[in-house]
Amino acid sequence: MLARAFDIEGVSMGLKEPVILNDMVGWKRRGGQPAKVAEVLDQSMNWLAKPFSDGEAIIVKPSNIVNCLIIAILAMRPDANAVLLYAPLKKYLGSIAKKDLWGRLWVRKLLVGQITDQMIAPFGMTNEDLLQLSDLQVAAVTWLAQHGLFNAVIAKYGRDRVRSLNSEDFLANRHASMEQMSGLFRLGMDQGKLDEVLAGPAFTKHSKLDTEFDASTRKKEHSDIASLHADEIEKVAEWARVMGEKMRIPMQLDAALI
Repeated sequence: MLARAFDIEGVSMGLKEPVILNDMVGWKRRGGQPAKVAEVLDQSMNWLAKPFSDGEAIIVKPSNIVNCLIIAILAMRPDANAVLLYAPLKKYLGSIAKKDLWGRLWVRKLLVGQITDQMIAPFGMTNEDLLQLSDLQVAAVTWLAQHGLFNAVIAKYGRDRVRSLNSEDFLANRHASMEQMSGLFRLGMDQGKLDEVLAGPAFTKHSKLDTEFDASTRKKEHSDIASLHADEIEKVAEWARVMGEKMRIPMQLDAALI
């Protein structure tokens, strides 16, 4: 949704999960030499930063597997700012449950990548421990690992460059969120332009299916899923909360955008 929202003629262009960044992660995970990976990553970002129209800012929405490169990317581009968008844990668990088999397979694939990226090591869990987790427990572990990383990014770069955004806060406060992001990304949009963006297709159509989709439709969909998997989601969320306390990983991130 946000990548589409930032496709604003004369202002900015949103890039949706550029494959080249995924390729950098794959190369890194296969044992690529860090210096060489960094060199090619730098070259890749130079190309990604070139707008199709003069004067437009480039807003990149990477795939979440690129999270392991966030600190390196921000170090290489000291003039770049970032928004760390995340779903509350229960919403995330519900989203995974909604996707049935494919969602549950996806989080296990995500976990394998995080193990390779050394994001799971601080949890002190063996492979045997991980194999005994349910699908939604695996989802919770991946969420906590990403939350821990986001917390470290905020601590390293500060709120002047990095802000966090709870997806539910964003959906409930779209105007304020877009206004704050316009400032963070130095887009300089006035109220008229903001109103135009908010009335556009990014906020009225499903970002993947391109069908009509509004807040009430989304709320009903999530409510149905929450009811169907309520017991499992509640138990896993409490288990993750306790684990998060032990790991000192906050459920709500600092440096909130709104």
